[in-house]
Amino acid sequence: MLLATPCFAGVSIISPSNGSAVGSPVHVTANASPSSGRVISSMIVYLDNVNVYSKYANSLDTYLSMGPGWHTILVKSWDNYGTIYQGSISVNVGQASTAPTTTTTGSSGAYDLDQQAGWGSCDRCAGAGGSGPTAPHGLTQNVASPSMDGRSAQFWLGGSTPYSDVLWWKKVLVETQLLQNQAAHHFVYDAYFYITNPTAAQSLEWDVNQFVNGRSYIFGNQCSYRSAGTWDVWDNVNNRWISTGVHCPTPNAYSWNHVVIEVERTPDNKLHYVSMTMNGNKHYLNWYYPSTATSWSGVTVNYQMDGDYKQTNYSTWLDKLNLNYW
Repeated sequence: MLLATPCFAGVSIISPSNGSAVGSPVHVTANASPSSGRVISSMIVYLDNVNVYSKYANSLDTYLSMGPGWHTILVKSWDNYGTIYQGSISVNVGQASTAPTTTTTGSSGAYDLDQQAGWGSCDRCAGAGGSGPTAPHGLTQNVASPSMDGRSAQFWLGGSTPYSDVLWWKKVLVETQLLQNQAAHHFVYDAYFYITNPTAAQSLEWDVNQFVNGRSYIFGNQCSYRSAGTWDVWDNVNNRWISTGVHCPTPNAYSWNHVVIEVERTPDNKLHYVSMTMNGNKHYLNWYYPSTATSWSGVTVNYQMDGDYKQTNYSTWLDKLNLNYW
């Protein structure tokens, strides 16, 4: 006789069972169920409070290496409205098990970048032709409110010169991490942002930049909701924005908006814009552009705020800024 599985919102860790004795590597399986009308967007496994695995799905199946002794496994998931669901267990690891030693470990990633040090910024380089006006701006990290996890980052743009912009960037892979850089072809930029006055921004921009093997890949993505009302992508060769024709709505005020950008560096050195998602509305683009030459090496994430015709001063907050790559 089959028993119906109750429907509830939360994370269910299927294996291993809580308090069990297990061998390493430990087989971890879990699934997540959102509240009615919502969709699970991602899941992350923390081993003893360290992020060790992530997946953009509502279930996961992986093996984790653990040393002898007791360990805590915490699984978190997020839905398309930013609600967090989680579950945790403790296991006692003994001798190595007979589980497979070659496993799918999932993508590599950099998580909670909004909390990390080392952010750079510029105003003039963010303008047209890389020579825009200067503008006062600032970044304040570890902001308790508004936040999703208690530690958001507040980005502020001010001044009085119309259409002033500011670009912030954070290095994810540096020059010495060449092998990791060369292995990375696929990127998912995932972040939540909060804005109190959406009409103050001309547009908002989220980028992934990869410089590898003498080629430059500037994956520029902006929501140009005040002018064209569309998603725009960056044409590297011609240094210009191209409207995709895909509608990008005005962000919600006084609530957390969720943006996901998926891009790929192809084997023949092209930029592949795969998809863009805003608050659960996903659009597949599948556009390709040539790359350009460079002597740099590394991977960065960018966030840019653009001013309007009055240069209305405004702030945005970023939280749970993650970059997955494989």
